[in-house]
Amino acid sequence: MVNVRIVYCVPCGHLPRAMELANHLLQTFGMEYNKRFSVTLDTSDGGTFEVYIDDVKVYSRKEQGGRFPTAEEIVKEVRNRAR
Repeated sequence: MVNVRIVYCVPCGHLPRAMELANHLLQTFGMEYNKRFSVTLDTSDGGTFEVYIDDVKVYSRKEQGGRFPTAEEIVKEVRNRAR
């Protein structure tokens, strides 16, 4: 089972970006992993936008100087960790 968790800042308005990433991941992996793939959105504040795969942080907007991840970057991380 591959579990992706996207933690996003509500006051900053990051929900659309989090939903877009979640939708992309579900479209990419929904059929490939069938019932062994999930995406969860969790709320936060303070400018947070982080992505975890199986509870391992693979992306942090703060650690990347304010840059958001591309969908391709996260897809690559999912593929690497699902092996």
